[in-house]
Parts: sequence; C-alpha cells; structure tokens
Amino acid sequence: MDLDFDLDREVVALIKAQLIELPTFPAVALQLQRTISAGDFGLEALAKLVVADQALAANVLRAANSAFYAGSAPVTTVPQAVARIGAKELTNIAIAGTLGLRATAPGPLEGLRRESWRRSLVAGLLAQELAKARHQNPGEAFLAGLLHDFGETIALSCFETILELHPGSRPQHAASWEWEAQKYHLELGQVLASQWKLPPFVTEAVMQHHETAFERCEFPELVGLIALCDAVSTRLFDAPSVDAVTLEGLSTTDGEVAALRRVLPKVSSYVESLENLNVAPVPRVVKSLVEQAPTELSGVINEALDLEVLITKKDQHEVYRAVAISTGAIRLQGLMPQPESHLVNLEVKGAQPLKLCATVVRCTSSDAGSVVELKPFAMNGAAQTVWLGWVHGAASIAA
Repeated sequence: MDLDFDLDREVVALIKAQLIELPTFPAVALQLQRTISAGDFGLEALAKLVVADQALAANVLRAANSAFYAGSAPVTTVPQAVARIGAKELTNIAIAGTLGLRATAPGPLEGLRRESWRRSLVAGLLAQELAKARHQNPGEAFLAGLLHDFGETIALSCFETILELHPGSRPQHAASWEWEAQKYHLELGQVLASQWKLPPFVTEAVMQHHETAFERCEFPELVGLIALCDAVSTRLFDAPSVDAVTLEGLSTTDGEVAALRRVLPKVSSYVESLENLNVAPVPRVVKSLVEQAPTELSGVINEALDLEVLITKKDQHEVYRAVAISTGAIRLQGLMPQPESHLVNLEVKGAQPLKLCATVVRCTSSDAGSVVELKPFAMNGAAQTVWLGWVHGAASIAA
C-alpha cells in the first residue's frame, strides 16, 4: 500500500483501545427472537412488531415482493408480507437490514463495503437454501452466512476512520484495500459476534470458514456449508451471469447443484430490496479512495447502439440512452448522475425488453449530462441471451 502512514499500526491501536465502531444488535430483532422462541404467537403479533419499526416494515415489504419470494400477486401490507416470508426469516431480515445500513453508508471505501456486504448476504441466502436439503436449521445457516465475512466490512470502516486522520492519502487499487481488510476480518468478525452475544456456531463459522477440513470443529456441518456458500458467492460475483457460474470442484450433490441453479437467478432482487431502502433522493457524494479497475467497455467506442434505458432506484426513475455494450458492461448517457458502486434496476426498452439489476461502476460528466457505466449483477440465462444479442448486433453494425 502506497500510503503516508503505517496502516497496520493504526488498526492495531484502534483494536487495543477498543475504539472499533460496531453496529448494534437491532432491538426489533431481539423482540422477534423472544416472541418466536416463546412459541405461542400469531402472524398478527409479528406484524405489529414489524410495523412498529418503519425501516424493517419497508424492508419486509420489499423483500416479500422480490423474485426470491415469488408470489402470484404483489403484497401491499405488512401482514401479507409476513405471511409470505414466514416467521423464522423476519429476524434475519432485521439483522441484514441493520448490517446493510452500516455497509452502505457514505464513505471513501463505500464501494468496497457494499461489495463485501453483498457477497455475505448472498452467502447467507445460499446457506439458507442448502440447509434445508442438509437437514440443518435454515435460519441459523442464514445468520452464519450473513456474518461470516462481515469483519471485512468492519475492517474497511476502520480504514475510513484512520483515513480521516490522513487526508492526504492517495487512492489505492481495490485489490490492495481488500487484501488489507482480509488480514483483520476474522478477528473483527469474532469481536462483533462476541458483542452481540451470538451463539457459538456463528463464531466458529466466522473463524473457520477458510479452512479446508472441518472435522475438528464443534459444528463441522454448518461450517462446511458456510465455506461452500462463500465459494459459490465469490464465483457469482466474478461471473457475467448466473449461467456462467461454475460449480465444479465443490463438495455438492446433484440435488444441491440443482437447488443452487434455482436460487442463483433470484438473489439479485433480494439484495437490491435490502440495499437501496435508505438511499437519499440526492446521495451525499464522498470522494472515493479506490482506483476503479477498467470495465470491459473501456476503450470501446460504438455509437451504433441506441436503446432507451430506464434506471430505477427507490422508486425513482431516470431515462438514459444506451450507446455501447459488451459482454460484461453497458454505457449509458443521460441527464442525471448515478452514484458509483450502487445497485440499480435497469429496464431496457425495445423489441426485446429486458429487466435486470446492475452495479454502477463509473459515472462521469459530459456535455449532455452524465455518462454511466454499469455491470450486470447475477443476470439470468434468458436475460443473457438478449444481452448477447445486442452485443453481437452492435458489433456487426460497428464493423
């Protein structure tokens, strides 16, 4: 790291002084846990607890209407949403929302925090799904998956605290910041589990999921499951689409592979539903200290493509024109800027309309307004077919 100070020394000093700022365990999650553990409850009682927390109520409604909980019709009330989601998953949504607020707060390393949180959230969703087939507790699996790498998010927050004391620091590549965060993510994840007084299986999942053998663990089956889901989540974020995610070399049965293939196309809508709830209409822009890697579109000029694209975020819509596309990215022009690293919904108009989630990779000013480059996130097979049709069509026109 080309910094003007010793990052390791500063982090150690924060840890020793117990000045690490950790998210607090959500009170509504504790209330839900107690109500559900008592056993004698109805959906109305749970709905009242959810309604009392405005942020949770909105999260539950958005999650219930995501593709992950695909229903025959949209739900419009909290009781309907609670009935669709189920009692056992409400607590997890409350916890995920609290962690999401911390992970997506403005800051010079916000993009890296968002990416780290997304990977952990996806790992939790996959663990919840596979736990059913492995006769494990799906709620426990989700919690362990959600928290197994959250120490990385805490580490990045620590770096931001330190960077405030060194305003002259120069931008660094994302890989450098991620490597530094990996050095502390196990310890800081354990600190969070301890402060929240979480069960031992969570702490063990945090500390042991990078191991290759789990026989000596107290909860070997759960830790093995989290390690598997961590690997699948990483591959998902590295792939241009869910169909391109390879599951080779992983300890999975044919049934588990089929389950993963079913759930992977649904995760983007769930992540988007929890990530963008508390986005301000005009986001506070903080200068990033991350040098973005070039997208596949960098250096490509193709003015033959002309498609109308609608970007939707928190029920706000902006119209753009798609002017270039590749297998892994799309370039838009429009009046309004979009905050980098944020997840948005794209709706492409035309003879083959398409809806998908995408991450804003870069946004720059132009004479006409803004140029926005985005990468598709967890694009399904049908969407990829349409996308590649545009790529090949654009390429043939440009040629």
